[in-house]
Amino acid sequence: MQNDISPILLDLGQGGYRLILAPTRVAQRARDYQIQFDEWLYAPETDHGYWRTSPDGTRALCYDGAEAFVKWLNEYVLDEADCRAYIVPTLHF
Repeated sequence: MQNDISPILLDLGQGGYRLILAPTRVAQRARDYQIQFDEWLYAPETDHGYWRTSPDGTRALCYDGAEAFVKWLNEYVLDEADCRAYIVPTLHF
């Protein structure tokens, strides 16, 4: 069981960043996990709850990138022996 954690800075685009903490083994391969997450997220057959259908029938994704990535890590990558990934709260002054 490996309980050491490391930071991952997620680039959410348009100047948005979120800091998450995850097991070091995940943080060291963050780019690989991002690619796997993107493939899972964008697969039309994936029933993850992030697909929305507009009145004209167009399907689009609607999600918070940091929350969705952390949820995916905890559900599909990390096992019971791992510590969980989580978002570091943003402080606004």
